[in-house]
Amino acid sequence: MAEVHGQDIHLLGITQVPSFGLRKGSIIDIESTAKSIDNSLNELERLTGIEVYSALIGFSGVSISIVNNHAVIAVANPTYEITLEDKERVLNSARNLSLPLDKAIIQIIERQYIVDSYDGVKDPVGMVGSRLEAEVSIVVGAIAAIQNLQRSANKINLHVNGLMYNALLGAESVLSPAETEMGVALVDIGGGTTEVSYFEEGSIIHTSVLPVGGEYITKDLAIVLRTSMEEAKRVKEKHGVASPDKARSDLMINVHNIQGKSAQQVSQQVIAEIISARVLEITELIYAELKQFGCLNRMPGGIVLTGGAAELAGLADAMEEYSSIPVRIGLPENMKGLPTDFNRPQNAVVLGGVLYSARQAAIKSGDSPRFIGVIDRITYWLKDLFR
Repeated sequence: MAEVHGQDIHLLGITQVPSFGLRKGSIIDIESTAKSIDNSLNELERLTGIEVYSALIGFSGVSISIVNNHAVIAVANPTYEITLEDKERVLNSARNLSLPLDKAIIQIIERQYIVDSYDGVKDPVGMVGSRLEAEVSIVVGAIAAIQNLQRSANKINLHVNGLMYNALLGAESVLSPAETEMGVALVDIGGGTTEVSYFEEGSIIHTSVLPVGGEYITKDLAIVLRTSMEEAKRVKEKHGVASPDKARSDLMINVHNIQGKSAQQVSQQVIAEIISARVLEITELIYAELKQFGCLNRMPGGIVLTGGAAELAGLADAMEEYSSIPVRIGLPENMKGLPTDFNRPQNAVVLGGVLYSARQAAIKSGDSPRFIGVIDRITYWLKDLFR
């Protein structure tokens, strides 16, 4: 939660609670998911003293994909001045896709317009031309997944101001305009999923959601070390490293058994060997996605890692060594004056939501927006999903 005063953003607080009712980024239990959201909001209200009635909600899931489309229309105005109606017509033409019955358009991202063969136009309204083209990226997802998210919010009387794909929100807080213009891959490794997205010319071009994440590393540790998920998570976060080369064989870690009554000593190197196997698998899957996107040779921005699992020590080095592509950890540094405790990869999406919401509020109030991001030009097509 944050307060916006003109062009200044004051962060009031961030809360984090266990997410029940989710698996691989998708809702499998509406009641449990609604309770998790409610617990988070209650904690936020206790922390800030402000009641929450509505929110921008980020979403993800393995059903998410992006379709790039192109549309052309003739300008209807006899004076050839492009109007808002012309812009809406070309966007409507661009969203005409043949989709399976269980899929729907979630967002349309306006990448650029072309007026009489002049490309790179951000907003064609008011320009003069006889031919108007639009290049868009269309975010497609499962109708059921979006409806389940909406119903989880309805359970606790939370009004949804808007839905935004998590990769777009993460990019808002961790990527620079130069990176998104020249070419960069954003990899958000969460608990149950990993989002792999490629940005170029200021817009998202490709994305996919892999059904693996940091929870799989935790589960591997729990199984091999015969301990609980809670203890495995503690060991991973406090002593885990992504590569055995970075670990110490003489550093012994106390690991409690699944009942928590007795403990065994395990070297940090053994822990790293367990972790590295899953890290290698995730890295291979990420590399395969980037190869399929066809962007490996045209991403001077390299790979930016974010999400909770990105905080694993040595992860960026391990991925850089495997891929021979520069890798950096994506901190939400686009939000100025952020307290050190909040400046972490796991907060990238939520802080991206704050930046986006602040800019929308500035536009509505008529102020000049301070933050220019990759999701400035988004049209929502959600109304038909919730009837």
